[in-house]
Amino acid sequence: MSATVAPARSGMTSASYAHVVWAEFTKTVNIWLSYPIMIAFWAVFPLLWVMPYVFQGKALVGSMSSPSFQQLTGSGNYMAFVLIGAMISTFIFSGLWGVGNSLREETYWGTMEYIIASPTPPLVILIGKTLAEWAWSSLMVAFQAAIIGIFFGVQFTVAKVLPVMLLLGLLMVGFYGFAIAFAGLTLLIKEVQGYVHTLEWVFFLFSPIRYPVQVNPITQLVSTLIPLTWALVAIRSIMLVNQKPVNLWRTVIVLCAMDIVLLVGGYFLFVWLERKTRRDGTVGMH
Repeated sequence: MSATVAPARSGMTSASYAHVVWAEFTKTVNIWLSYPIMIAFWAVFPLLWVMPYVFQGKALVGSMSSPSFQQLTGSGNYMAFVLIGAMISTFIFSGLWGVGNSLREETYWGTMEYIIASPTPPLVILIGKTLAEWAWSSLMVAFQAAIIGIFFGVQFTVAKVLPVMLLLGLLMVGFYGFAIAFAGLTLLIKEVQGYVHTLEWVFFLFSPIRYPVQVNPITQLVSTLIPLTWALVAIRSIMLVNQKPVNLWRTVIVLCAMDIVLLVGGYFLFVWLERKTRRDGTVGMH
């Protein structure tokens, strides 16, 4: 099959690829809009799971903050701390489930074989799905930011939002590179849920989504290898501690370096896994 598909793919133009990306984007968005209850669910749910931790902390220390927490984070507002973690992690987990699982969903729908046999490389299809996932996540985070700003006193001024958007962009560029590689892995292993749940708990444990990782030397060390840690620490510094964006250049450099590694590595890993799956003839297997 690969011998017959390769010449057809070489004849596609950039405009053809752009048309496919847009078609995949609109298809994915239309599927989501067919289930409007999911919009309400994902806009609110990431904030609701925070509440048990808030109640637990209040039961243990008698208030919404503690001196040790403020010493570690620079802010005594635990509610804002964990809600910002929930908001930013929406991008991460949405990418894991949406991008990482996207090609596997095509297998469930019975369309993966057509994608493999078409003149369009699967990576181009995946780019369309990635852009749709980014738009979906951005909409959900906008809802969450409005809730946080109205009910929990976090101010989203232009001076804060612009550098936060830069950090988010750098975070997601690298992470989507990782998610693309993960999508290739799902083509090979034919299962995604167990691996995604494992990665979720790795992020919960080794990145400061719910707590400051400085409380343990092991989590603090491992967290430095995760881009989400660098982005969350910098974003909270801007939103809660009012740190000036000019002091965040080190974080920007680290995220750019991680982006290069994750994008290049994700691309080559996806291409290798997709070719291996094609050669093995296991695309349609479950």
